[in-house]
Amino acid sequence: MEVQESGYLAADFFTHSYRISGHVDVRRRALADILNDQTSNFIPLEDAYISPIDRPGEIIATYSASNLVKSNLTVIVVSQSNDALPRKHTYGSYYGTFLHKIFLTVPGFEVVGYLRLSSNLDLRRVLTTGTDEFIAVLDGRVRNSLRPDVTFTGGGVLVNKRHIGALCMAEEE
Repeated sequence: MEVQESGYLAADFFTHSYRISGHVDVRRRALADILNDQTSNFIPLEDAYISPIDRPGEIIATYSASNLVKSNLTVIVVSQSNDALPRKHTYGSYYGTFLHKIFLTVPGFEVVGYLRLSSNLDLRRVLTTGTDEFIAVLDGRVRNSLRPDVTFTGGGVLVNKRHIGALCMAEEE
């Protein structure tokens, strides 16, 4: 799952029941910027294949072009952490010196990883501040809550804030 020379990013998109893997055009905007763009409710995807979330190796359909409804996406997994960040937070910009280990739940999954913030962690602020619908969890692991043996890992996981059931901060070591 990396940005190809063509400017397309491979990613895994998860809904309540399915994993949709495909390529997103990121030549003009980063994936996080596309997901958080409030002028569009859809994300175009190319070369998509669809699998049930409990059987990710079983491809039930493939499509050369599709549109995903952003509000129905729970998490998106990408291979590199920078691919999960808005463009303004990449390429050497200073954003966030604090990494906070978190655990969160969304329908069908639990997510473990790190939030990168510019100040101390306030869980309420993470969920209520700003207009972004998706938050970036770095070095993330997504595990199926009913089939714990089914896990997905990536340098970045984008999580739809509207689907978060619980957000917990791990104790500092």
